[in-house]
Amino acid sequence: MLYYSLVCRLITLETRNLTVKLNGYNILENINLRIRGPGLYFILGRNGSGKSTLLRALAGLLPYRGEVLINGREIRNYKRKELSKIVGYVWQNPFYGFFESTVEREIRFILKNINSEGRFEELIDYFGIKKFLKRSPFTLSGGEAKRVCICSVLVADQQIYLLDEPEGELDYKGLEKLVRFVETESKRKLIVVATHNTLLAHKLRESVEKILIIHNGKIVGEFGPEILVNKEFLIDVGIVPVYWWLE
Repeated sequence: MLYYSLVCRLITLETRNLTVKLNGYNILENINLRIRGPGLYFILGRNGSGKSTLLRALAGLLPYRGEVLINGREIRNYKRKELSKIVGYVWQNPFYGFFESTVEREIRFILKNINSEGRFEELIDYFGIKKFLKRSPFTLSGGEAKRVCICSVLVADQQIYLLDEPEGELDYKGLEKLVRFVETESKRKLIVVATHNTLLAHKLRESVEKILIIHNGKIVGEFGPEILVNKEFLIDVGIVPVYWWLE
């Protein structure tokens, strides 16, 4: 049973001329966006479009030019521990974020750093993690690792959740848990999901505020859920339309 509180804090996440250059190439170029929570937003783009880089920049995990602001404050002005209490970033590849010897230590690591009890018992129960607690995270299957990765970040109960391809590797039960979690949490938090998967966006269409389309490192539009059935536009930007799967 997920915890839910009617106490919601307004929060804004904004970028101004955000540019990220890696290995001599502009991966993101002059990204300007402003979103506010609580609410759910999707960043939809094909593989290689820059959506993962954008999420990592929003989390302060890589250098950038321009500005990233939370409630008007540049994230460069936050200490790392302070920012970790506000923003939770879930990796696309869960194994990238693992470094502890056991699952329990992995999940408790952020809580130890921010001196908080967080939501440990609640989330390990909800995502079915208890039976893995004494195992090394590196011995888990992809789906198990994804659930542990989600718990190890979101256990800190941050105001902003940045989820990079969170559906990857999850089975039916895992996807059900994820969708229900996002639906519930988006009522009190700002959640940004980056994915190429129009099916996930379609599943959550009743909860979504906006869908931002990213293509070749630029935001090319902000839309409502109706964009998911715009076959010609989505194909032009390399995204598989939701109805293609049903034809």
